[in-house]
Amino acid sequence: MNHVILFVLCALTVEIFIRSDYITLINSYIKVIKKAVYTISNKKISDHWKENVIPQYAIQMMKYSLKMLLIFLSVVFVFIIVDNSFNGFLKFTLSLNGIIESLLFAFSYAYLKKQI
Repeated sequence: MNHVILFVLCALTVEIFIRSDYITLINSYIKVIKKAVYTISNKKISDHWKENVIPQYAIQMMKYSLKMLLIFLSVVFVFIIVDNSFNGFLKFTLSLNGIIESLLFAFSYAYLKKQI
């Protein structure tokens, strides 16, 4: 029974990550970091401009971080809810067999979804 529930949760997790554009969030976060580092390290940019633009970059990074955290916490929350319904499910999921199985389920689901 744990295997079926784990497959359903892995499929749900993959859907959450796909529909929330998690990869796009990560890429946007990295772009903002690169802009901030470039701005700070560039000696040709005035300190006045840096004072204006760095707080804007910080706010953008905080927004992206919070979005990524909320998506991650929603996935964790789903697993905790299922563990409350099926005792020992979280223990199974966090075991070595559960982790390997969930990786296989998630990648298989993502591959099959892409093929269809």
